[in-house]
Amino acid sequence: MKRTISPLSNLALAGVSLLALLSACRTTASPEPVSPGALVSAAELGPLLARLGDDAVVLDVRERSAYDAGHLTGAVWLSLAEWEALSLANDTGLSHEAAWRERIGSVGIDGDDFVFVYDGGKLTQAARIWFVLQHFGAASASVVDGGWPALVRGLESQTAPGATLAITTAPSTRPAVRFEPNASASIGLVERGALRLAIKRGDVQVLDARTTEEYRGLDLRSNSRGGHLPGAISLPHTRLIDEQGCLKSIDELQRLLAGAGFERGRPVITHCDGGGRAALAALAAQRAGFGPVLNYYLSFGDWSKDSTCPVVND
Repeated sequence: MKRTISPLSNLALAGVSLLALLSACRTTASPEPVSPGALVSAAELGPLLARLGDDAVVLDVRERSAYDAGHLTGAVWLSLAEWEALSLANDTGLSHEAAWRERIGSVGIDGDDFVFVYDGGKLTQAARIWFVLQHFGAASASVVDGGWPALVRGLESQTAPGATLAITTAPSTRPAVRFEPNASASIGLVERGALRLAIKRGDVQVLDARTTEEYRGLDLRSNSRGGHLPGAISLPHTRLIDEQGCLKSIDELQRLLAGAGFERGRPVITHCDGGGRAALAALAAQRAGFGPVLNYYLSFGDWSKDSTCPVVND
C-alpha cells in the first residue's frame, strides 16, 4: 500500500530541515576578522585584548623606571633607546633583515600576532616601533593613540563590570619565538639615493616633520649643516596632534595636509631628523588618505652627512 504524506507533514519536515540548516550555519559561521588598523584608541584597546587573547602583544616603550612604577597588565617592556640606536646604525640598521627578525621574535612576537604599542604620550616613540614592526612584516601593528596618559584616563573612566584594562607593577615577558613575516609593509622605506633621484625628477612630495627652526636651518641639532631638502613642505609633527595628545581626526588631518600643499594620488615621503617624527607623520598621511606613503627613516641626519645632497635655507 502506497503511503501518502499530507501537506502538513511536508511543512513539518521542511521546518525541521530549516531549523537544522540554521543551526549548522550558526555552528560553522566564522567570526568577523579583527582588523585594528595602525591606530587604536584607549577605549578600543580593552575589547580588542579581550577578544584576541594570547594573540595580542602589548609593548610599553617608556623608560624602564616608568614601566616599573606601573603599566598595563600583560604589557611587555621594550627598550626604545636600544631599538632606536640599532635601527639607525649602519651595521645594525633596517637593511639587516635576519637580525631584526630574530630581535622581534626575541620579544615574543610572531608573524600572526596583533601588536599594540604605547609610549609616554609623545606618539613618536610608539610610531617608531610600529614602523619597524610593519616594515618587517608583522601581520598587525598598532599605535595606541595618546599613549600612557590616554590609557590612564581610560582606566579612570572604566565603569563596566569585568573591565579588561588594569595597571600592575608586576613585569611581564613572553617566550622567544621564531618571527616570520606575514604581511607586506603598508608604509614603505626609502633610502637616500632613491629619494634624491625622485626629488630631481619631481616625482614625490616631501613632508618635513621637523620643527620650523630645523626646517629653516636655525636649529642644526647634531648635524654639521642645516636647512631642508629641495621642495620639501614643512609640517611639524606637533600640528598633527590635538590638545589631548592624540592624533587629530581624519577630517582635520585631511584639511591640514591639503592646506600645507599636499595633493592626493601622489607619493608622499616623510622625514624628520632621525625617524620617529617621520614615522608618525607617515601614519597620519596614510590615515588621511594621501600617498602612497613612504618613510625616509634615516632622515635629515643621514641626508646632511652627504655633502653632495643639496640643502636649502630659506
